[in-house]
Amino acid sequence: MTESTHIRLALVDDHAILRQGLTSMLQAYSHLNLVIVASNGQDFLDQLQSTEVDIVLLDIEMPVLNGIQTLQQLSNSHPEVKAIMLSMHNDPEIAMECLRSGAASYLLKECSIDEMKFAIEQVHQHGAFLSAFSENSFENEKYKHHKRQQKQIFRGFSDRDLRVLHYLCDGLTSKEIGDRISTSKKTVDLIRTRLLKAYQVKTSNELMRLSILDGFYTPRTNEEIQAEIEASEIEKLERRMQRLRDPNG
Repeated sequence: MTESTHIRLALVDDHAILRQGLTSMLQAYSHLNLVIVASNGQDFLDQLQSTEVDIVLLDIEMPVLNGIQTLQQLSNSHPEVKAIMLSMHNDPEIAMECLRSGAASYLLKECSIDEMKFAIEQVHQHGAFLSAFSENSFENEKYKHHKRQQKQIFRGFSDRDLRVLHYLCDGLTSKEIGDRISTSKKTVDLIRTRLLKAYQVKTSNELMRLSILDGFYTPRTNEEIQAEIEASEIEKLERRMQRLRDPNG
């Protein structure tokens, strides 16, 4: 990546001094355009309605709407925006949960501005970046045998991304997938585009082949796929019936 590649950034943190300091440091790089500065997640999401962003630097602990809640809403409404979580917690549990929830990277607030700049560039170019802390977290006994989880985080896939990937490999259309995961066809198309980009392929067949190699998808018979669809429809019907029986539940 060259410094002529402009990256639109958002910075979300409830500490004014940190916001001001990071704003000053980031503005020193001509290819980093800080287009949103917000004090909490809701403020950021409100501004995002009228401003295009590539990457958001997102504090975890904030009032009104914290980083995890913001990440979840961002995944639903703007899956094209990548999130780099900023945290004071050097806890592998928290880092892995953020990454599995769709964060593109997890940085400790004690990191250098050079590492942050590098993370931003890597996320913009490749969709994900594992900091030294995140890589060391994999050495923890609890995670080192979880190869599939490591590949998921390395690829920058959220759990919902994997659901979409699974259904794409099953042969479902974007509309059918949207109905299954309660989102719009447009959102599914955005996720599909991101999955193709992550694998650097152009077709669904190539996507399926690499998904199988990564262990994200196991081919199923038409009967198995249809049985899951029917089970899902029955579950939806049962939920609707439950709401009718208990409207206040």
